[in-house]
Amino acid sequence: MTVVFCCRDALSCPMRCTCHFSAKTTEVVCPDADLSSFPGDGLPGNTTSLTIQFTNLNLHLTAIPLLEELHLPGNKLSSSPADLLKGLHYLHTIDLTDNELQEIPAYVFHHAPLLNLVLKDNRISSIHPDWLPNNSNITWLDLSGNHLMKFPMAQLQSLSHLKVLHLSQNKLKELPVGCLVAHPAQERFNVDQNKIQSLDVKSFCCSGNLTHIFLQKTRLDSLPPTVFQGLKRLDYVDLSDNRLQFLPTGTLDINTSWVELIFNPWHCYAKIEYLWRKLTMESLQSEPKCTAPENLKDRVIATLTRKEMGLPD
Repeated sequence: MTVVFCCRDALSCPMRCTCHFSAKTTEVVCPDADLSSFPGDGLPGNTTSLTIQFTNLNLHLTAIPLLEELHLPGNKLSSSPADLLKGLHYLHTIDLTDNELQEIPAYVFHHAPLLNLVLKDNRISSIHPDWLPNNSNITWLDLSGNHLMKFPMAQLQSLSHLKVLHLSQNKLKELPVGCLVAHPAQERFNVDQNKIQSLDVKSFCCSGNLTHIFLQKTRLDSLPPTVFQGLKRLDYVDLSDNRLQFLPTGTLDINTSWVELIFNPWHCYAKIEYLWRKLTMESLQSEPKCTAPENLKDRVIATLTRKEMGLPD
């Protein structure tokens, strides 16, 4: 059972904040844009979760050493001091969504045993190689909605426990060969809404634990026929809203139950036969439509006849 106390109640809670007390946790939420200073007065010393939104405050976290989660979305933060998390030996989650961070300096996340790090919707264009410790236990990393031009391969080398990586809505133009080799436990990879026109045949090599790959809206116009081979746990691939006109034979010869293929300019000539066969013989949970030729425009590919595709009976 959770009891909620607000502001001036009998139990300590800062002004303009709401506190939720339970047997094992103390959650403090301060969503007031008029908050002019860090709510240190009345902040419970046993706070385990702190949320501050829509302000631009200097943070003083040493008074709450039991903190486990820190949520700071929409605070116009443009920098993060290297000692921000010093002394927070229980902090496993930090969320800095929708701030104004442009770079990640060295050692900034060295002082806490982080598992989940969310930095989405900032302005990050560079990350220092020493931003995380070599023995980092991070399993969830979200860098989506930033200004990264290159895949941060060197900066992610130490993340051997990583399971989820979000890099969507950046400005990436390519995925380096073996970009995920350092993350043998990785299950989900989001790189949608970038500028990746093609993939190397070894883009996902040594990534046998991948279950979900999100490549929608990346401007892909071609795929190597064996790019997904070896991914035996792959359940879902999103290739929607790209520039694919056909798929080479073998591309989808994988044990995957759902491949999203809609909103591509599929050319329903003879080269579409491989995709047509996959759609008619297997359940891919998608109904892509033809863009060309004109007489087949907007036809669901799986409904075509061999004659309509220019194939012999």
